[in-house]
Amino acid sequence: MKHLFKYIFLLASISFSVSCSSDRDDETDDHSNPVKIVFYKNADELAATYDPNGTVNTTIRNQAYDLYKNGEWSKLETLFKANSLNGGWPPANGGYNIVDDVPFQMGQKFDRYSGAVGNYTGTGVPTLGGSFTSPIINGYVYTFTQRALNQEENKYDFYYEIDVVNNALPFKSQTADIIPWFNQAGNGKQTMWKIPIDITTGYQKTWNKLAEEGYVKITIKKSPSGKYNNLVGTVIDH
Repeated sequence: MKHLFKYIFLLASISFSVSCSSDRDDETDDHSNPVKIVFYKNADELAATYDPNGTVNTTIRNQAYDLYKNGEWSKLETLFKANSLNGGWPPANGGYNIVDDVPFQMGQKFDRYSGAVGNYTGTGVPTLGGSFTSPIINGYVYTFTQRALNQEENKYDFYYEIDVVNNALPFKSQTADIIPWFNQAGNGKQTMWKIPIDITTGYQKTWNKLAEEGYVKITIKKSPSGKYNNLVGTVIDH
C-alpha cells in the first residue's frame, strides 16, 4: 500500500510539473508574438492592403499572411523587398493589433512629421495634409524611430501637434501598433484618420481645412530640416 501511494504521488507530481511547464511555454509563445489581434482573417484580406490589383500569387500571399500574424517583421520585410511589393512599404497600412472605427474625443492630442502640400515657398502658412499620426498620451511622445517612417528625421520640414477641439468629428479612426520597418524600431502607436474628401478639391481634406471647420488645432513645434525654423510656434485654427 505504501508503494502504491508513492507511485500515485509520483504520477501526480509529474503531471503537475508537465502542466506547469506547458503553461510557461504557452506564456512564452504568447509573449514572443506581439500580434494579439489578427484584424485580417485570411491571406486575401491582408493582400488587399498591398496588392489591390490581385497580381501576387497565392504562395507569396500565404507566406506574407503567416509572417504578419506571427509578428515576424524582418522576414516579412525581406519577402516584400524580394518581390517588390507595395513600393517597399509594409502591409496593413503599417500596423498590427488593429482596432477599427475608433471615435475621436475632444482633448485628444496627436503629432505628425510631414512636408507641406504642394509647392510651398516659405511665404504664409503651409498647407499640411496626411492621415497618419501618433497619439500623445499623458504627455508621452513616441520617438522618431518608433514611428518606422521611410526617411531620416531631418528630411521632414515640419513636426506638428494636432489637438482635437470638437467632440463631433464626422469620421472615425483606425488605431494600431506600428510594424518595425525601414531599419526603424517601430512598435509605437499610430492613428489613421479616416478623413473625408473635400468636395471643392476632390482630394482628402487637409489639416488646415479641418482646423478651419473647427475640429482641430495645429501647432508647428519644430522644423527638423531646419528650413522653416521661423514657423515654429505657428498655430493653425479657425
